[in-house]
Amino acid sequence: MGFKDGDFLLVEYTAKVKETGEIVETTNADKAKEAGIFDESREYGPTLVILGEGRVVKGFEEKLRGLDVGEEASFEVPPEKAYGKRDPAKLRRLPLREFRRANIEPVPGKVVEINGVLAVVRDVSGGRVTVDFNHPLAGKTVVYDVRIVKHVVDDDEKVRLLLKRRFRPKSLDSYKLSLDRENGLVEVEVPADEMTLHNIQAAKKAFARDVFRFLNWASKVVFKEVLVSEEKTGSGKEGAEKASEKEAN
Repeated sequence: MGFKDGDFLLVEYTAKVKETGEIVETTNADKAKEAGIFDESREYGPTLVILGEGRVVKGFEEKLRGLDVGEEASFEVPPEKAYGKRDPAKLRRLPLREFRRANIEPVPGKVVEINGVLAVVRDVSGGRVTVDFNHPLAGKTVVYDVRIVKHVVDDDEKVRLLLKRRFRPKSLDSYKLSLDRENGLVEVEVPADEMTLHNIQAAKKAFARDVFRFLNWASKVVFKEVLVSEEKTGSGKEGAEKASEKEAN
């Protein structure tokens, strides 16, 4: 078929290390449980891949471009097109006292955060800690088993997928959307129980950036927050609504 930059694809995949067969990532909940990598906070199932966005490794995206909807494929991605080759310069030895001062007990294999960057503890000896800033899959060939479930072309569905990715809502259906192509407007009504989501302001900004980037007709995003008086609506009186609109240009 031949996909292009900006195409929205829903993809099922499982990634494993070629050398060991270890599954390191999957969209399938059962496979994640079998591999011991199941994450309860994650929603499993087909995931959104926007070609050209740069959120997936280069070699994976290149292969997706040549597949058809419904087609299953298995392919290898070498280190240079996956997570890069291992760089010895990214191994550092740090004083053990720095970890203890931060109340961190370094043990081999543990992931630690140093100056905002994640690293893996490789060795602890002689009062020094060896940490590795390479990606855990650096130097590895990754094997992907893939199926493209859907090529999304409807703008309403695209917006809902972008909303889902940034807000991770309890129920996507609880968000009301209105798209006005003629005036370049995307309007989102945020349900009351979602207004206090952690980092909701950052999510709004990120969502707006995505909309402007991938919908070439969109120039404005408006968020509506509607609060309804339970007492007044419960007694049969007209509900009092307070709507606050926030625009992103």
